[in-house]
Amino acid sequence: MQGALAANGKKIIHFLNQKKREITYTVVSTSLAAYFITSRIATTAIVTGSSMSPTFNENSPKSRVFVDLMTPVTKVKPDDIILAHDPEESSGYIVKRVKALAGQFVDVDTDSPGSYVKKHAFEGKLSVPTGYCWVEGDNKSTSHDSREFGPLPLGLIKGRVLFTMWN
Repeated sequence: MQGALAANGKKIIHFLNQKKREITYTVVSTSLAAYFITSRIATTAIVTGSSMSPTFNENSPKSRVFVDLMTPVTKVKPDDIILAHDPEESSGYIVKRVKALAGQFVDVDTDSPGSYVKKHAFEGKLSVPTGYCWVEGDNKSTSHDSREFGPLPLGLIKGRVLFTMWN
């Protein structure tokens, strides 16, 4: 009788160990897949502040956006909204609208020119250099953008905002 109980006990322990391995495998593989997707394919970002209002944050202080990480920076075009590393704050990100690409000219906004524009504009225009783009917020009165820090290096672009998930 004791031999039968011992055999059943070993079967139960073997079964539980197998289930633990399966659960561990599932958790690890799901975590790796989630990491790969959010770091290489697509991710979400929270947009705060009013610099992109009314496109984002019109009715609330935060908007969550869906960001495509697969589009190469060479495919970004004017009017695209992008997520980029902040050129002035290494740990921060910015969400802005692309206004011009390399070789294109930017018309200077005389109502709110910004410090970069004041120093570098010639006859009301600026040229965007190769490897850069010009970005601005939709709400020019509150946006800190290329008018202040100059053209944005394409290498700082993390992805293209595809849509708002919620506002």
